Amino acid sequence: MSRILSAGLTVVAPVSALAPARAAAQTAAGLSGPPSVWRLQVGVGGSWYENPRFLPGGDSASSWSTRGSVGLSTSQRFRKGTFSLSGHGGRLYYPEIDALGQWTYGGGASLALAPSPSTNLTLSQGYVRSNTRQLESLDQEGLPVPTTGVDNASTGLGLTQRLSRRTQLEVNGSFTWRRYDNPVLVGGEQLRSTLGLARSVGQSDSISIGYGFSQSQSQGRRGRVHVANLGVRHRPERGVSFELGGGAAYMESVRQWHPTGNAGLSAGGREVSFSLRYARDFGLAFGYGRETIADRVSASLGWTPSERVGFHLGYSYGYRRDPADDGFRVRSHVGSAGLSWKIAGGLGFSAGYSRELSRSGTFTDVEGGRATASLSYGIDWR
Repeated sequence: MSRILSAGLTVVAPVSALAPARAAAQTAAGLSGPPSVWRLQVGVGGSWYENPRFLPGGDSASSWSTRGSVGLSTSQRFRKGTFSLSGHGGRLYYPEIDALGQWTYGGGASLALAPSPSTNLTLSQGYVRSNTRQLESLDQEGLPVPTTGVDNASTGLGLTQRLSRRTQLEVNGSFTWRRYDNPVLVGGEQLRSTLGLARSVGQSDSISIGYGFSQSQSQGRRGRVHVANLGVRHRPERGVSFELGGGAAYMESVRQWHPTGNAGLSAGGREVSFSLRYARDFGLAFGYGRETIADRVSASLGWTPSERVGFHLGYSYGYRRDPADDGFRVRSHVGSAGLSWKIAGGLGFSAGYSRELSRSGTFTDVEGGRATASLSYGIDWR
């Protein structure tokens, strides 16, 4: 789907449950995290859309929408780990386009265990029912799909095992299931797994070697990809961090080898942070039912002049193509800007603007913009 970014205090819950699982793993290991706590979060907001249906040519005039949501979550610590549970529900309302209004809801659970000082295990499950314009994190490659309802479920598994003082084994897996209300769009399932071995070299550097496997299925068609990768990473406690990796991928469906790689650069200070990233991905293009190759480049700049106020600028470029069909090529550009303000206590305000352009080669181009504003309030108790 085509992604629209908005920066602000109200953050859309990740569709993948891997992110909270990793955070829970750190808590289980005693690295971070509060004691057992409950949290209630309430939010209201509105958006203005230049192309609300996100269709070629923008067949409907600009429109606006309102949304409200309430969420309840808990994180319970025990002797060797943490268990987290969350749920949320709300309503999207388009005064001028009744067909786009809908209820949204979802939930998730994660378990993090540290059975020994050298072992961390995470399990997670999440489900979200929402609108394709709201779930920007579903697809980062920027594929254009019209505005419609979507169901997404994700399962995650992670294991880290320290083999020696300098060597660590990492195993990760995820499964994604997705369906759309619009019959033109194609749902599907995708399984991903990685196996890696990392060894530290010095205090801030490490090298790693890994193998990845993915299997996707859509409209009765199945695709498999095998990836081998070698990488290096420099991550000091302060200053500039970078990572670089490269390797080869074999796509069984077309019986072809393709180079693969990733690179990242980040730096941060007391008030300013910057990151620049590139990654090549192989997998299912949800909504299109195609196995594709994706190249993604993103850059972000953040400025926090005080503890209560923050600003953000971002840009991303995505290029997707189907190796079995030269005519299928999608290029997307997304720019965003936003601010967040912690007003007082658990009350916060956020606003942002984003602009998106997707060029699809032989397909019709799609363009649109969105401005958002939201107010949220959260309260914690033990």
